[in-house]
Amino acid sequence: MADITEPDSSDRLGLYLTAGAAAIGIVIAVVSTVARLVEVAPGHDIPVQVALDAQATVLPLGPNGAPVDSTIDSATVVVADPAPATLVALWAEPIVAGLMWIGLLVVAALFCLRLARAQVFSRSTARLLYIGGGILTVGYLLGTTLANMTSNGALSSISDGTYETVAVSVSLAPAIGVLVLAAVGTAVQVGERLQRETEGLV
Repeated sequence: MADITEPDSSDRLGLYLTAGAAAIGIVIAVVSTVARLVEVAPGHDIPVQVALDAQATVLPLGPNGAPVDSTIDSATVVVADPAPATLVALWAEPIVAGLMWIGLLVVAALFCLRLARAQVFSRSTARLLYIGGGILTVGYLLGTTLANMTSNGALSSISDGTYETVAVSVSLAPAIGVLVLAAVGTAVQVGERLQRETEGLV
């Protein structure tokens, strides 16, 4: 069922270009995922980003590289021999992140195509937005869990278990994103119902 208002030619072109940009983003996500898996593949000497608890250090940030007292919340360390559980998490983390971004970009591209074709107020569009919210929720929860496992596993490995592990911080941005997608999906459902009722009165 077509919507009442259709985008003009310039808006339609912009939407198609946005969908094309999403397709490029999918390629970038695939390349990034593969690149990380290549780093993990040897099973040893793997660079891992770890979370730190405001670790005091000195960095050469002053004039001509003069040392400056600093605190850092994260660092990249090389783990020579990760534990099996850490290695599994190192494999899974980029795969989950890659699948999440690919899924979200596919949803974004399909949504833009539906907008370009004046198919906004439909149950299919609402379901598409709900699917995007589900992908973001599952991807974020799994990604956060795996990031926690890799960070703590790496710290335990390089310190022989003597460094106190730090929980990965939780961001509100994904939660806000899920709420926005759910709200837009609900608005689309309401619009679809109103449009159907309006057409029934004609």
